[in-house]
Amino acid sequence: MYYLCLSSPPKQTNKMKTLLTTLSFTLLSLSTVAAQEAPEKAQATSSTEINTETASMSSTDSLRMRVEKLEKKAHVLNKIKRHLDISGYGQVGYEWSNDGTSSFYIRRARVSLSGEIFKGRAGSSDYRLQLDFAGSPKILDIYVRYRPFNELGIQMGQFKIPVSIENTDYSPLKLEFIDYSLAVQRLVRMSCDEISGISSSGRDLGLQLYGGFVDRGGYNLISYNLAVFNGNGINLRDDNKSKDVVGRLMVRPVKDLVIAGYYQFGEGTYTYGEDTFGSYARLRRYGGGISYDCRDFFVRSEYIGGVTGPLLSEGAYAAAGYKFLGKGSVVARFDYFDNDKRDNQYEFNYTVGLNYRPWKFLRLQLNYTLQQYCNFGEGNIHSLNFMVSGIF
Repeated sequence: MYYLCLSSPPKQTNKMKTLLTTLSFTLLSLSTVAAQEAPEKAQATSSTEINTETASMSSTDSLRMRVEKLEKKAHVLNKIKRHLDISGYGQVGYEWSNDGTSSFYIRRARVSLSGEIFKGRAGSSDYRLQLDFAGSPKILDIYVRYRPFNELGIQMGQFKIPVSIENTDYSPLKLEFIDYSLAVQRLVRMSCDEISGISSSGRDLGLQLYGGFVDRGGYNLISYNLAVFNGNGINLRDDNKSKDVVGRLMVRPVKDLVIAGYYQFGEGTYTYGEDTFGSYARLRRYGGGISYDCRDFFVRSEYIGGVTGPLLSEGAYAAAGYKFLGKGSVVARFDYFDNDKRDNQYEFNYTVGLNYRPWKFLRLQLNYTLQQYCNFGEGNIHSLNFMVSGIF
């Protein structure tokens, strides 16, 4: 006979079950926590990327706004400069000669205000006011111009007399020599005009018509000036009923070549030395010149004749120079002038010079001049002249 016995499992088996149950529950809990943390980490990473992109966009927008502000300021400044441009220069130097001259000097101290009044379909208009503070302060230029089209413009005020090429086209900062030629100084009313007694830096008060024909892209084949002046010098009202009339015609076959002819007719009271010529003494200025001025060199020559009361005068010059390195030049000029052709006394000047412009706002000039006085009973004069120009 067989018996089947049923009994309880050992205690060790129950412990094992408990351990497995606990381990399973722990693993399940850990997997649940990991599953919950994964989206949170993904959400945090996505939020960081969005914040970085937002910061980058904010930085770009800020930079763009700054650029726009700078552009607006530059536009405003350019607009102001078009209407009000302030510039000027000062020229000081030292001169020595064997006739006893040895002196420092102030040649010019000028400030200029200029600008555009308007520009459009109706043409263009501009103005200029230039003051000189060397010696006694004075107004040199004060004028307004209006040019409805290329062939015709009108200018009114005080400005340069259109006699000669050198007087109008070569300012003291462009002129290759420290002094203007003798003919221009003495027959175009520069600072040492000895013929008419009028010294006005080559300027006068009046009205001028000007213009050009056959535009060749930056220059005109033919240009003209027709002006009426008081004929009494700068900053002065006319003292008689007569006016000075000036005409000039210029031809420019190529950009760098200019051929000019000019004539001035006037009447007034003129003083030469101790002589004074009537209230309506005649005044004539006439002449012509040629200039070729390119990047590497220049050649220029003019002849100017004059009639002032009973005086018959004439002068001429020939100048040339070589430009190097875009900063300097070596120059030479021959000058001839005769105050009064009746007395057979005349003078020659021979000038050689060196110009150097190391910076945009600084120019250095050195000239040596030999002055010969024929039939004056005077010996030759040797002079050295050094001048510095400060520009702003």
